[in-house]
Amino acid sequence: MAQTSGRGWLAEHWLAVGSPVVLLVAWELASAQGVLREAFFPRPSTVVVHLSGLVADGTLPGHTVATLARIAWAFALAAVLGVVVGLAMGLWRQLREGLDPVFAVIYPIPSILFLPLVSFLVPRGEIALILTTAVTSFFLIAFTTTHGVSQIDPLVIEAARHYGARGRRLFTAVLLPGALPFVFTGLRLGLGYALIVVVAVEIVNASRGLGALLWLSWQVLKVEDMYAAFLVIAALGAVLSYGLAALRRRLLPWAQDVADR
Repeated sequence: MAQTSGRGWLAEHWLAVGSPVVLLVAWELASAQGVLREAFFPRPSTVVVHLSGLVADGTLPGHTVATLARIAWAFALAAVLGVVVGLAMGLWRQLREGLDPVFAVIYPIPSILFLPLVSFLVPRGEIALILTTAVTSFFLIAFTTTHGVSQIDPLVIEAARHYGARGRRLFTAVLLPGALPFVFTGLRLGLGYALIVVVAVEIVNASRGLGALLWLSWQVLKVEDMYAAFLVIAALGAVLSYGLAALRRRLLPWAQDVADR
């Protein structure tokens, strides 16, 4: 049955699986035939062999762990604050009207630009990197959570209040469950942006991490190291995004993913 289920999944998602394979095969052939200059576009098979060497000598695991630790702290901070602020904004119109202009001004600013400002407030180092990484994820999670609360039927909230639901009980028993599909969509988007921003921040202001490895490799033209970092970043993005989507399907099997609507 497991084998049949696996074949069914492959039949349903053949395009998602096949397109990267086709791209890699085309790249391999183009580099082998000289269509692409192999010094700058090494064959994927060469990159994989080189990547295994970086894993064996501990270089890649060290940089990967540093990046994952920053993502974990930044995402946890953004998720907690974003959900709480989003629920509050969805419940209290005055708070939403007061914060909407602030969000509208700050959100479009690229997160990397907050690094100098954050460095004025906290010592330069891990805390500054983590806070900068958390900014965009916080806004995404807060936005989607607010929208999730706003789509809950007001009669449900009034009924809950009538039966004594106030404060934390109202949040945990009514608002959070009702907004969960939107919350998970925000978490998924926020986690993806956390990876993007942390790599950018590491390029600018870090000596460890996948972004730092990528940038240093480019500076000294260690092309295989650069593509190995690219490959790991891409794999992390896929694992984090699809992993959170799988968690949503397990916890909320009845709810459609808002991103799929």
